[in-house]
Amino acid sequence: MSQDLKLSPVAAVRVKLSHSVFDTLCDAIVEGTLPPGERLPEARIAEALNTSRMPVREALAQLEHRHLVERDANGTCVVARWNRQHLWEVATLRGALEGLVVRLAAVQLTPEDADHLEGVITQMERALARGDYERLIHLDIQFHSYVWSCTGHRLLQEALEDMKPQVRYFMYVTRPGDEETYPETHREVLEVLRAGDADRAEAVIREHTLTTAERAIARLEPGDVPL
Repeated sequence: MSQDLKLSPVAAVRVKLSHSVFDTLCDAIVEGTLPPGERLPEARIAEALNTSRMPVREALAQLEHRHLVERDANGTCVVARWNRQHLWEVATLRGALEGLVVRLAAVQLTPEDADHLEGVITQMERALARGDYERLIHLDIQFHSYVWSCTGHRLLQEALEDMKPQVRYFMYVTRPGDEETYPETHREVLEVLRAGDADRAEAVIREHTLTTAERAIARLEPGDVPL
């Protein structure tokens, strides 16, 4: 006879609440509402969000795991100040993962998938025309997330989803970037995906992610990101 597992019931409501707190804080960080160096005392956040400190503590731990939050000398959480090394690591890891993404997607993309991505690019063009750069960045993430879903590789998708907040923070820290070229560069990615050329697709996406990132990092003044 099997023995009962000695596990405590899951506090489902508390877990769900910590996810909501995580999403709220993450959005505030990657959009610059909470800038680099901003102190994040648990009590103040709990009061502002009208919640207890436990879900805040759990959310901050997740943000620290994703390197969006760090601790000062007193152990208080603050919004992370990324240096050039961390920016480079995010860019190169994303480039490697996106290279695998397009290699897989190039042989699985359907005409319907291509039409959907073309629609996203059209929205990019409209956002650019009205100078809506926040929307443009959102559409960039949307484009890449859809391509991820075309790979059939669940673990790869999970890795990229986990990395998404860091990619968004990279875009915030290094802006203004090459947002005005987004429609053009994404259409180039789409065309090689349509052609089913895995080698070319990987080369194009690496150029798109790595070169853009290198230019963004190079534009930073010494005082913008700690060395």
